Amino acid sequence: MRFSSEDGSPMNLETEDIVILKCLLRMLPMWVMFFVVSIISATGATFFLLQYSNLNVNKIIPIQIYNIVQGFSSFAILILYNQFRYLSKKENVKIGVGMFCGIISCILAWRLEVYRLKEVGHLVDKDSNTSISFLWLVPQFCVLGCMEGLTWDGVLKIYKFQMNGQPQLISYGEEYMEIVMGLGKLMNIFLVLVFNRLKGWFGDTINDSRLDKYYLVLVFVCLVNFILYCCVASYFYPGQVLANNDQEQDNQDSANDYQEQHNHDLADDAQEQVHDFFADEYDRGQNNNMMMPIQ
Repeated sequence: MRFSSEDGSPMNLETEDIVILKCLLRMLPMWVMFFVVSIISATGATFFLLQYSNLNVNKIIPIQIYNIVQGFSSFAILILYNQFRYLSKKENVKIGVGMFCGIISCILAWRLEVYRLKEVGHLVDKDSNTSISFLWLVPQFCVLGCMEGLTWDGVLKIYKFQMNGQPQLISYGEEYMEIVMGLGKLMNIFLVLVFNRLKGWFGDTINDSRLDKYYLVLVFVCLVNFILYCCVASYFYPGQVLANNDQEQDNQDSANDYQEQHNHDLADDAQEQVHDFFADEYDRGQNNNMMMPIQ
């Protein structure tokens, strides 16, 4: 694949790779901060749901209700956030609010687990469910959805802002964020293994585990990450204002033009290969006819 500079002259491929690498490196501090967000998201998809197994559940309402609450809150928070005029429209501030929601979600999960373990201590049968209603899980899933909605949208828009002028990279923002989310899930597994080996916090059942201590560790990790993010955002991403519709449309048009040109080049290459194939077949047929003996 070959790119062209603004004046139409061919650019050196190595130079283009360096430009792309610099653009991606500008997002590295943000992705490192977003890494902790992905750990919290992975915890919500595992241990938050595990708490449900020991609560007073309603058999009519399935466990998927929490996924609905989380998905709805991640969508609704963006609408509510844009409606509040006193909130800053800078994307780095939006991400900071989302990270603060992550801290609140871990605090709610920690307090609920502390209360649940106290109730388990009063049970005669330790494997039976507590009297705590399953609805007490709704707040932490709701706040978790707010965290995911604000941080995902904010990081994605900062990525598009940083990749401005590189249309071949703009459309890959979600893919890069999915990679970071996947690494966060792996780190969540790694942390569980480490704490289980060093502290023995995870048993065969949730009642034999100390999720309250693990949640408390996550609270402090999120708090430290939030403080570091404030420093990183003010130094690396100052003035990252919410892109207006015209700028977003220009970025999307640039990405679409690049994709259209790329598809056009592929079509031309395929057409040229087909033409060369038939030309070679025709020449081969002509040579065979010339070599045939005359009867």
